[in-house]
Amino acid sequence: MDLSKIVWVIVILVVVGGAWLLTDDGQDKVYEDATSRLVGNDPDQDVIDEAALSKYGDLNLSMFRHEKAKKFYTAAVERYGTEGKNYWWNWQQLAKCEEKLDNAKGAVDILYNLWLKDGDAFDQRVSSRENLENRIKNLVELNDLNILNYPMDARRLR
Repeated sequence: MDLSKIVWVIVILVVVGGAWLLTDDGQDKVYEDATSRLVGNDPDQDVIDEAALSKYGDLNLSMFRHEKAKKFYTAAVERYGTEGKNYWWNWQQLAKCEEKLDNAKGAVDILYNLWLKDGDAFDQRVSSRENLENRIKNLVELNDLNILNYPMDARRLR
């Protein structure tokens, strides 16, 4: 029996299915699937769902779909909280989304909270405190925000 025809059909179906997951409809399906279950009922499924939300947030951010990326990151952060493996990383990426969407105040608020809570101590992918501080100062200066809302000198004593 010649299996080459079956193999080609399977390859084509996999390619078409993978391409569909990159479309808006495919991403909406992934979002619905990842957010449809109750958190805490199945810990293994929670890990998969949180990872899917984070990965699709990363994908959308790399494709300059900042609104969609924000939707995925926000869902991951709100649903799984600090229990999520990517919690701190999602916050940093969410700050990047806010910055790209011209919401400098929102980005600075998120970065300042990461800076206060030492986000890099929990997740190595999060920028160091010095880098976060520099980003905050740059955003505050470039967007004429009030620097007094973000006191940093007192935390340096730690």
